[in-house]
Amino acid sequence: MRLQGADADVDRSTSELAALIEALLLVAPEAPTVTELADAASVTLARIDEAIDVLAGRTDRGWIVQRQGDRLHLATAPRFASEVSAFLGLEREGKLSSAALETLAIVAYQQPVTRAEIEAVRGVDSSGVLATLHARELIEPVSRLAAIGNPFQYGTTVGFLRLFGLASLADLPPLGNFEGAEGASLLEQAMSGPATSEETSG
Repeated sequence: MRLQGADADVDRSTSELAALIEALLLVAPEAPTVTELADAASVTLARIDEAIDVLAGRTDRGWIVQRQGDRLHLATAPRFASEVSAFLGLEREGKLSSAALETLAIVAYQQPVTRAEIEAVRGVDSSGVLATLHARELIEPVSRLAAIGNPFQYGTTVGFLRLFGLASLADLPPLGNFEGAEGASLLEQAMSGPATSEETSG
């Protein structure tokens, strides 16, 4: 009988560990953390990270590994999005309006960010568009700023990664420092493309 615990992994290759992670992600009711995966596999965090890299590097799968902070989950490969939607009989959600995309870009690149900071860049009230993005589960409050009123600070979600076909925030197009509406326009242009269909107001 094979022993459980740390000794149980002695003869498990990185490839086999990657397969185990794949199995765990398939059955997990919610996105597990890296630590939870390490505990389940009885291996170190370093070995889990190594196996995740192997898993993420496999291109012959119909899914990709998406990472939000220290949580992981499997998502349909973006290249198969249209076929999967057609198979399931789903209509693709409408595209984000210019205002929504601009706001989402600011959140994505400057998170965590408050509504006031977003409005300082856009120059207009953004409460409505933030509500739209929150309703579509593309952004969420992640913390409160230690300032007068303790305003919410917003960040992007796993749904954001899925919409833009990103494995993690590290895959966002690199941009330099920016200020004002011109910088927000650059962010909007960088993030447009994957999420296009019918217009959705914001």
